Amino acid sequence: MDHGSAASSKPPATVRWGVLGTGAIVRNHVFDAIRDAELCELYAVASRDGQRAAAAATAHDIEFAYGSYEELLADPAIDVVYLPLPNHLHATWITAAADAGKHVLCEKPLTLDAPEAEAVAAHCRARGVLLMEAFMYRFHPAWVEARRLLADGAIGRILDVAVWFGFRATRSNDYRLVREQGGGALLDLGCYAVNVSRMLLGDDPDAAHAAARLDPATGVDLTFSAVLDYGDAHCTFTCSLEHEPDQRVRIHGTHGWLSIADPFNCPPDYATTITIATGGDDHPHHSLLRIIDIEPANQYGLQATAFAQAILGGETSPLPPEDSISNMRLIGRLFASAGLDGPQAGKAVTP
Repeated sequence: MDHGSAASSKPPATVRWGVLGTGAIVRNHVFDAIRDAELCELYAVASRDGQRAAAAATAHDIEFAYGSYEELLADPAIDVVYLPLPNHLHATWITAAADAGKHVLCEKPLTLDAPEAEAVAAHCRARGVLLMEAFMYRFHPAWVEARRLLADGAIGRILDVAVWFGFRATRSNDYRLVREQGGGALLDLGCYAVNVSRMLLGDDPDAAHAAARLDPATGVDLTFSAVLDYGDAHCTFTCSLEHEPDQRVRIHGTHGWLSIADPFNCPPDYATTITIATGGDDHPHHSLLRIIDIEPANQYGLQATAFAQAILGGETSPLPPEDSISNMRLIGRLFASAGLDGPQAGKAVTP
């Protein structure tokens, strides 16, 4: 279906979004966030099942529904696509979207490894479209404020970053439990911990030590733990697909510590807090605690607006592809330290 005539009437200060897929993340988080975000118009959705696309369009007030991803990408009225497909499909559909002239906001991890990330980033540059990995947590006001406090020296020099992120993957058809589809705890959840570590401590730790507990039937890493050694600072993390849902980040410095109550997927209708402890001596209860209240915010919507601003302003992505490439390089080091091949082992990289 050609909506070229509709494109000419599009308000100049918005971008039109198409979504490739109707999975849980878009149904529960993304559709409504984009629809309500500033500078954004939720315009179309596609599924390999036309009925699923139509049902999603009706439920979320989306104007157009397509029965294939190719049909959506062929619509000239769409400026940018959100790509929430299983991990092993990211590179294919990033490339296809770029070839169609669409900017791409892709769910994490951007690809299955660093060479594949380099290839899709180069492809998008050649096609003149923006590419960004959807680390939505970085747009939440809690993290914006926490990074400001850290930069201002609220806890002194950072010595240690401790991260926990886990939940139970129980669906029998969950791609997270299929190694060849980019499953496993490190790619699904550990990518957040790696991103936090790099954001706060830098791209290249001196050493990366890791251990994993594997599913004996599939070889997928169900729980993955790591120590990233930066010499004068460490990041330690555990991520898991088999534990009670929990998420924590605590940052220790020379003069105190800081924690964010809901560091990664704080619901849009929930307030959260930052806690800072300083001034203690020989017992934790002696520390002075300062609690900063953070108002509810939709981090998915803020992410969409930030990307739309970059598109409309002709700017670079708020989180550039080079950041994603560095993330994948460090993830590759962690797989190797744990004695594991990544999901791309033995495969040729295609642009």
